[in-house]
Amino acid sequence: MGDRYYITYEALGKPLAPRDVFVPGLGTVYLDDADIYYAKRTAGAAFYIRKSKALGDNYFVTVSRVQPG
Repeated sequence: MGDRYYITYEALGKPLAPRDVFVPGLGTVYLDDADIYYAKRTAGAAFYIRKSKALGDNYFVTVSRVQPG
């Protein structure tokens, strides 16, 4: 399916509701309710994202959330 990319919640602009976030040079990252819930409650929140076949070539979805250590 392709490579995973690491991206922080801060780099995504800290959205407070589910939405598509355009990231220059990468594409559009889709954040759902669970992603936002996690990010608002986790210091230093970050995600691993991957291209989505279902949404199209320029869309990315979360494949895992970085857990605090």
